[in-house]
Amino acid sequence: MKNTTLKQLVRDRDGQPRGMVVATVIDGTVRLGWSHTNTKAGDRFDKRKALTIALGRAENGWGPTTVVPVSTRKVLNKMAERAVRYYKNVPVTLT
Repeated sequence: MKNTTLKQLVRDRDGQPRGMVVATVIDGTVRLGWSHTNTKAGDRFDKRKALTIALGRAENGWGPTTVVPVSTRKVLNKMAERAVRYYKNVPVTLT
């Protein structure tokens, strides 16, 4: 089994990074996590913080009531497809 973490930046229409989506193997299943910067509140994108938040959500889950931003959801769905191809014969968990 591979112990690699897949990472993908979430970018806005101008190509600026706004978040990150990760896929990693935890306890024999592929777990997905995400982070997104709230630019309307004045937050600035920080790659290390984005990775920390995304890995935390992959480890602990993000709950059924959490709303994933649309732009992040698109990248998250692509990452799920990518993780299925990369981590062969390992089940994928989205929450």
